[in-house]
Amino acid sequence: MPQLQTSADLRVHNQARLLRAVHDADEPLTRAGAARLLGIGRNTAAALVGELQAAELLHEIPAEAAGRGRPTSLLLPHPHGPVAFAADIREDTWTLAQLELGGRLTTLENGEHDRTPAVFDTLRAATRRHATGQLACLGIAIAGPIRDHRHLHISHLGWDDVDLHAHLGDDWPPTVVDNDARLAGLAEARRGALRATGTALHFHLDFDIGGTLLLGGDAQRGAHNVAGEFGHMPLTGSDLRCMCGVRGCWSLDVGTNALLRRFGKEPGYGAGRQLGREILARAEDGDAEAGRAVDDNATALGRGLGALANALDPEAITLSGLGVDLIRLRRDLIEQACAEGLMAFRRAAPPRILAATVGEIGPLRGAAEIAFDTILQPEWIRARI
Repeated sequence: MPQLQTSADLRVHNQARLLRAVHDADEPLTRAGAARLLGIGRNTAAALVGELQAAELLHEIPAEAAGRGRPTSLLLPHPHGPVAFAADIREDTWTLAQLELGGRLTTLENGEHDRTPAVFDTLRAATRRHATGQLACLGIAIAGPIRDHRHLHISHLGWDDVDLHAHLGDDWPPTVVDNDARLAGLAEARRGALRATGTALHFHLDFDIGGTLLLGGDAQRGAHNVAGEFGHMPLTGSDLRCMCGVRGCWSLDVGTNALLRRFGKEPGYGAGRQLGREILARAEDGDAEAGRAVDDNATALGRGLGALANALDPEAITLSGLGVDLIRLRRDLIEQACAEGLMAFRRAAPPRILAATVGEIGPLRGAAEIAFDTILQPEWIRARI
């Protein structure tokens, strides 16, 4: 608990805790339930709720009666309360959504883009079309590492050292940007299969593979905010040269680009998503050539997971994006390859490999969560109240 100097500091600290509890809950909290969760008295909870409702940060409505006893109420987002926007910029598409207190995510708009940084202009225009005075922050998930929170690299789009500060100017709302795979992992830790997991790995598979290490639900970022580029480790013995400049990257064998390469297509620059989906569908229908391509993808995925499990000792590993399809179609191959890659003493208790439950919207959900985090800070609440 931070050092609190005054009663006003303590009050706003507890207001932030209450809003966080309402936001993180699986279902609407009652006032009594929030008091128990936070370890505060009923009178204190009533006072906090009243202050937050007066500031249009929280809305209280009577709960349905559940037998005899003191009536209580439900804590819901205020109709005029703050919202966060979230954007997910894929290699070929973009999506804009809105998040409100309590976690309800609503898609606002989506579209394709030209695979250049001009997508930021498109996103800015879409944000303006949908923004109201309730918009407090915009979170963006993007499919590449962002060094020192500023310099964006997406090697397979040919984006090298794109300066985000040049694209996100003063005419944008307050904006936070992070890597898509890291945000997908954060979404699983907060809303999905990795809740209450101490040490975990998450991987988001799209054209290639990216991941994050989660400790106590917190995605690790590294010294320069680029931790988690597991796809650019030589985990599978490939002799191909990656567009990132390194030979033998794991991502050359895992993801949509690897499927395309098996069928003689030159991958890169965000092209070929539909063909990748067709290959998966053909494999599911029994096509032998497509099946072998998916087998190799799943085996390479499992082999890399085993190597990383040796190094990082996760309790569980979750997969999103294309990873969900690979688990559905080839779980046995993934688990077998992972087990073969584990040190012998680990094989009796391998990490659980799970399909992500947040689903393909994991990066978008994670972007929404980091945007809403700015609202759930004592400093922001103090300024609002």
